[in-house]
Amino acid sequence: MTHLGLVFGLIFAFAKFIVFALGALIILGIVMQMISGEKNAGNTDQKTAEDPIAESPANRRWFEVLGVNEFASPDEIKRAYRDLIRQYHPDKVGAMGEKIRELAMRETQIINAAFLEARLNRRF
Repeated sequence: MTHLGLVFGLIFAFAKFIVFALGALIILGIVMQMISGEKNAGNTDQKTAEDPIAESPANRRWFEVLGVNEFASPDEIKRAYRDLIRQYHPDKVGAMGEKIRELAMRETQIINAAFLEARLNRRF
């Protein structure tokens, strides 16, 4: 009977560990949601006269930013990147005023970040 008691004791200890680990994961998930909620609460990405970019870059995936299919080839991704950079590069719109240049700089940063993410995800 001592072996049986030892087996049940181990099973009980393992079950307590599993319940504790699941509880910790649930609490961690709640804390992470609260933290991300605080970051999003302070982030006002509303369309205003000062910020004419309608959609937050955080809501767009790399292939949406670059305007390609998620499974596009590296050559298609590179071509889309070059076309967008040519279109939005701040030097191309420098004569149009400071606000337009700032918008172009932000869009260029978004395009560069999307291209970097594509390269990391697709490993090219």
